[in-house]
Amino acid sequence: MTRSLRSFAALLLLTGLGTAVPASAQLTPAEAVSQMGRGINLGNTLEPPQEGAWNNGPAQEHYFDDYAETGFATVRVPVRWDQHLGTSAPFAVDAAWMDRVEQVVDWGLERGLFVILNAHHDDWLKNDYDNPTLQARFDSLWSQIATRFQDKPDRLLFEILNEPFLPMTLADTDDMNARVLPIIRRTNPTRLVLYSGASWSSRQQLLAAQVPDDPHVIGYYHSYDPYLLGLEGQGTWGSASDRNELAQAFQQVAAWSASTGVPVILSEFGAIRSGDYNARMRHYGAFVASALEHGIPFQAWDDGGDFRIYERDARDWNDVKDVLISTFPDGPNRFAATLTNDTLAALSWDAPGQSAVLVVERRFGTEPYQAVAEIDGALTSYVDTLRGGPGDYTYRVVSRTDGGPDKVSYPQRVTVAPYERAPYGGEPVGLPGTIEAEDYDVGGEGLTYHDTESANLGGAYRTSEGVDLEDRDDGGVQLAYVEDGEWVEYTVEVPETARYTLTAYVASQDGGGAFSFSAGPSFSPSFAVPQTGDWQTLTAVSQTMRLAAGTQRLRLRIDTGTGAPFNVDRIIVEAMGTDVEDGPAVGTLRVFPNPARQRVTVSGVAPGPGRRVEIYDALGKRVLTAPLASAEPTVEVGGLAAGTYVLRVVEAGATIARTPLVVVW
Repeated sequence: MTRSLRSFAALLLLTGLGTAVPASAQLTPAEAVSQMGRGINLGNTLEPPQEGAWNNGPAQEHYFDDYAETGFATVRVPVRWDQHLGTSAPFAVDAAWMDRVEQVVDWGLERGLFVILNAHHDDWLKNDYDNPTLQARFDSLWSQIATRFQDKPDRLLFEILNEPFLPMTLADTDDMNARVLPIIRRTNPTRLVLYSGASWSSRQQLLAAQVPDDPHVIGYYHSYDPYLLGLEGQGTWGSASDRNELAQAFQQVAAWSASTGVPVILSEFGAIRSGDYNARMRHYGAFVASALEHGIPFQAWDDGGDFRIYERDARDWNDVKDVLISTFPDGPNRFAATLTNDTLAALSWDAPGQSAVLVVERRFGTEPYQAVAEIDGALTSYVDTLRGGPGDYTYRVVSRTDGGPDKVSYPQRVTVAPYERAPYGGEPVGLPGTIEAEDYDVGGEGLTYHDTESANLGGAYRTSEGVDLEDRDDGGVQLAYVEDGEWVEYTVEVPETARYTLTAYVASQDGGGAFSFSAGPSFSPSFAVPQTGDWQTLTAVSQTMRLAAGTQRLRLRIDTGTGAPFNVDRIIVEAMGTDVEDGPAVGTLRVFPNPARQRVTVSGVAPGPGRRVEIYDALGKRVLTAPLASAEPTVEVGGLAAGTYVLRVVEAGATIARTPLVVVW
């Protein structure tokens, strides 16, 4: 077939519209690019003056196990020859070095990978190309390489010279290609050979280069564009103009390939690690999606350092690997994550292909990704509530369909800056006094409040936070739409250690809800919410609890369970007088065994018809109640989760004894 038809066939094969040619058959350039797919460079390894002289140690065989297992189909092996090559005729390659290069190449070929072998950092030729002795030296090098590797599978590709640069011109590069190709052909008549233009193997120079008169060549180019992000780590990337410019570049290469019949690969690209994380991930994701869309195999630059992807010592991978392996043109692309406040992350993406389900995944800090939501595959946005406090939250979206691979967006990160809690209004509420329910402390989800969903459902007062507040008919604001397990905290200033009366003004259309207060080790009895007939009519409910002197955090916890919801307008705290201890000393009340597994025996407090045992979890929620009907009653705790609890003996709403309790499994 003609070169144009071969190029078109390559595009069909790479996008899944054709049938790949078995790797054992003699590969044409078009067939090769249809199979080379996603690749990586073994950079900064065989191209220092001596192996291991830069930031990496010598190459290891298990690297290629990891490359293949991860899903890469191609490994480019850059090799520097000048320190192992004679400087006078016959310019012999050191035998030990040739053996070592062959060993590394064979590690890739034995695992079914495509391997690209080149002349890399052999700048002696580029700096003085017109020198006949240097030309003869380079010709001899390729004669020796071609002879040594002539019997290797055709999955081994030769790349004539990496990144020619000035003073080596495009005309010089064309001359070199035309001179070296016949040398390779003496022993490798059908070996696939990669060539480029000048100017660091740029796209523009490839398109301007003379096409060799050879049916077994593939063009290659490199791109770290834009330069400031790719190589300097400055600025950002991902605007509409950025993406359009990249799309035009790939389209230009694809059009040239179709018109010349020369397939093309992108054998180096990337963005330096010092750059903005989100910009780099967008950059990698867009390059991969565009390359796949246009049928252009790629090999990301990995040097084990500033462009590191494979963590060689740990045999692990960083985030770029997932972008290289799991990005698809019809997956969730153009992914964005925006921090709308300290508790909400707004996510959006384009999903041109339909999926059965989309999984939103989140990683906090360096923890593994966790699924936070499964949503309909047609959706293109999601809002997540951040519950871990300050730090980095990294998101990605996974598209899953029956029988197909996961298609994963590139990751994006939002950062919640460290913050400190503070009383609302700047000063603690002085007690005795009135606490307005809506004036919970400033801080955020998980720190000063917990709400089961991220929006302020009432839409009043503090609208950017997750606590549900609504306006009252009398002009005030009340806590509303409460759910079991939610809580808010208030910083209060307690003048003296004493027992206080807490009176809460509540409204409930149907009644039946409950709530309680805690401050340090002190807990209030449960407040039962009566029916008031609607959501605005208030009634007072009271209990007492002991508060220690000083600055305290008073937590209001919703214990509604399956009961009806209710609203809270304000809490009035009044002193009862002298200090009243919250039960006798811990030693008076005995609980054994402690730690416990199935049941405990309670002793040390006389039984009574109004006395009961209550157990509270670490969040202050009452999780178990039993009557204190004998001197040493047994309480079943086998149904509790492992953890630390507080066991109290209560009479008439007051705690008369308490002790820690540990439940283990």
